[in-house]
Amino acid sequence: MNAPATFRYGRDFEVVQRLRPEPMSDRERDAQALIEGLEFEIFQHKASMIALEGKETTMRLGASTAMRWGDVAFGIYTARGDLAICATGIYHHAVLSQIPVKYIVKHWRDDPSVGLNDGDSFFFNDPFYGGVHNADMGLAIPVFADGELVCFIGAAVHTGECGGSEPGGMVNGAHSRYDEGLLVPPIKIGENFVLKEDLLAMLSNMTRDPRTMMLDIKARLAACRIAERRVKEIIVEKGADFYVGALRRVLQVTGEAARKKVSLINDGVYRQPRFMDTTGPEDALLKINLTVIKKGNKIKLCFEGSSPAIPDRPVNSYFQGIIGLAMVYFCGWFFHDLPANNGLLEAIEWEFPEDTFVNAKGDMPVSYAPATQVAFTQGMFMCGARMMYAIDPLRAVGCWYSGFAVTPFGGFNQWGEPIADITPEINATGAGARPDMDGVDSAGAFFATMSDCGDIESMEADRPFVYLFRNFFNTSYGHGKFRGGSGVGYGVMVHGVPWVAIGGMGFGTRFPATLGIFGGRASPPVFVQSVHGSNMKTLLAEGNSDMPRNMGELYENATVETGDRTLGHVSSPPKAFAEGDTLYVPVLGGAGYGDVLEREPARVAADLKRNLVTPWAAANIYKVAFDKETLRIDQAGTEALRLATREERKRAGKPYAEFIKTWSELRPKPEVLRYYGAYPDPAAQLGKAA
Repeated sequence: MNAPATFRYGRDFEVVQRLRPEPMSDRERDAQALIEGLEFEIFQHKASMIALEGKETTMRLGASTAMRWGDVAFGIYTARGDLAICATGIYHHAVLSQIPVKYIVKHWRDDPSVGLNDGDSFFFNDPFYGGVHNADMGLAIPVFADGELVCFIGAAVHTGECGGSEPGGMVNGAHSRYDEGLLVPPIKIGENFVLKEDLLAMLSNMTRDPRTMMLDIKARLAACRIAERRVKEIIVEKGADFYVGALRRVLQVTGEAARKKVSLINDGVYRQPRFMDTTGPEDALLKINLTVIKKGNKIKLCFEGSSPAIPDRPVNSYFQGIIGLAMVYFCGWFFHDLPANNGLLEAIEWEFPEDTFVNAKGDMPVSYAPATQVAFTQGMFMCGARMMYAIDPLRAVGCWYSGFAVTPFGGFNQWGEPIADITPEINATGAGARPDMDGVDSAGAFFATMSDCGDIESMEADRPFVYLFRNFFNTSYGHGKFRGGSGVGYGVMVHGVPWVAIGGMGFGTRFPATLGIFGGRASPPVFVQSVHGSNMKTLLAEGNSDMPRNMGELYENATVETGDRTLGHVSSPPKAFAEGDTLYVPVLGGAGYGDVLEREPARVAADLKRNLVTPWAAANIYKVAFDKETLRIDQAGTEALRLATREERKRAGKPYAEFIKTWSELRPKPEVLRYYGAYPDPAAQLGKAA
């Protein structure tokens, strides 16, 4: 395990703590007198448009799945590294991408062997400085005006391959960080507006997909250079003093507004434990014990009682990654009307206990940290809904699907080119239900709300897959008075290559990953089907009409396709799939809101007509009586069914003390708890609770 560094080449444990804005410099303070209200508003708009242009340019020039479909954050940073202007729907980068920039300022600005000069560019991907995992990579450039460093511009994007011991950016079998591929702290890869070919050659040699790696790096840089020109146009017009002062003012007003909004919430303690059913390579129970304390104008996140760290499993997360994913909720939902920058953290505090898997240390692997982080985020959504209900009930919403359903793959494509990436359907999950309407179907990814899953033809063009179907997956969401948005299911067949390695990443096969709110129900558990030695190519050639056309039909009738069928956890190590083998993956919908018995029967009928709910669920969950041929609702029959169900609920109810007594006697099997810690309170094992 790594101890705190005592020499300059070790990890910098100080810089990763600097998530909030740096203290205002004398230069920034002196410039505040130049910033007037109207001019400041115009500046904010212009700067936001520059960042948006940078984001869109990055997407259009990149090659990886995530870059093409929107897993992009583009920002303008102060000269001290604070992210002031951000264009993204992937909000965790709104605070995490500043850490590498602050590292550059701290270590390289005054170093004679590196330095900061006009035309430089820096690359980074070490998750210790980014907080998520190795596949998230970034590039930043310094911007100068008359020789003065006035800001940085950067792009952070998930690139699908990082050279780990398994393809696709997520290493299921990682035992230490050295299994996970590239670990690059911020390094200078360009000088005098030219990338250094020797370093590009080194980076490309360390990944399975060098073409994508290089195109993504160059896409980031090209977008940064375009934004740099736009920034210099503002400086020419308004002056460097105004520009430097305005960037700082953005952070200042954001922090003030964030504290003011937090002060409106009722003081209190909000708790939401979250559970995971995997460590990456194996099934096991883990606990993230989230407590949110609201007092005055501050919100504090506490994690006492979370499961212990697992030194040789990839599900650990750095604390900074957890804070980054907290911003998915805060930027997108709670502070939705404020700019996305690290000024928001002026209103947020945190406390992470040592030796827990949400506070990784040393050589612990973290390539599955995104799963842990999104598990936490769903707890943040649920606490947030309860916090918000008193002041803005329409913002108290159910969570989008948060179990992940990532399919990493690697090998060669049909053109003989090396590839390693993930499929884009992670960006097709359903949104959570709301107090006044259903969640949006296939809305995107909750952590990347502006993302897209792309079109099938573009995937098939340079990936060794033929899509058998991709469409809505009925009953893939949480039921409720308002249901979650539907997710999708897709099936692919390996085509045009002898074989390709395919794995899976996520959680929620043993129990639901996405829970309902205010009486709404959870999205169902999810499992992956694969068929090795499939006869699918023959079925396609024959034009067989009995092949499943969606996940519902696949579950009801899988006999037409023969072969070695396996039902597996959504988290799985990569395995070889031969040409003609098939894979079926459900990407689920959002959480439900409110009691299912309060759902309007007309809404159930509409879902039946669109095949978004099964007749069984309509009758047995929503208790709706209807004609199976015409789908016409029997109102009287429905009222009778619901009345009988409510009476049955009363008969089944127990006093709270009686329920707790029975519940407390239950205990999972020992093998399920081998990583959990002391049951039921993991903190007891760490000597921090009785």
